[in-house]
Amino acid sequence: MTDTPLDPDLDLVIVGGVGDLSVRKLLPALYMAHLHGLLPAATRIHALGRQALDRGGFERFLDERVRGFVAADAWRADAWAGFVQRLHHHRLDADTAADYAALAGALPAGSPRVFYLATAPTLFAGICQRLRDASLLNERSRVVLEKPLGHDLASARAINDAVGRCV
Repeated sequence: MTDTPLDPDLDLVIVGGVGDLSVRKLLPALYMAHLHGLLPAATRIHALGRQALDRGGFERFLDERVRGFVAADAWRADAWAGFVQRLHHHRLDADTAADYAALAGALPAGSPRVFYLATAPTLFAGICQRLRDASLLNERSRVVLEKPLGHDLASARAINDAVGRCV
């Protein structure tokens, strides 16, 4: 493993960003990385979900749902406030191409992007296809798939092949 520093202008895009996995694991872990100074200051985190949340609604969601999964001894009000400021919510239905086009318009052009698919594996191939169709993927993009990947070896290979054709 190499110690390659993160690009300071990274956009971390979590598809399923307001779902259970994100609420219980991903966002609390990212808060811990923020707390310990492991995320460059310019890193932006985009939580995508089907819900239409304005900024106030998204901040209430974070306080009501995510904050409870942060260990009490790691809680720092000032760190939490800074973490919340780097988070952005975008409405995205995984099956709606227009939502991907809107996302493309909302993300800074040319920034490196990591797309974390915190969704059901049955959605991976379609999401990757729509990301590609909306020109959201480029040579600086990465796609991370949440496991388990499929229900057996054949379905895992099929998902891997379908995603591989998109990226």
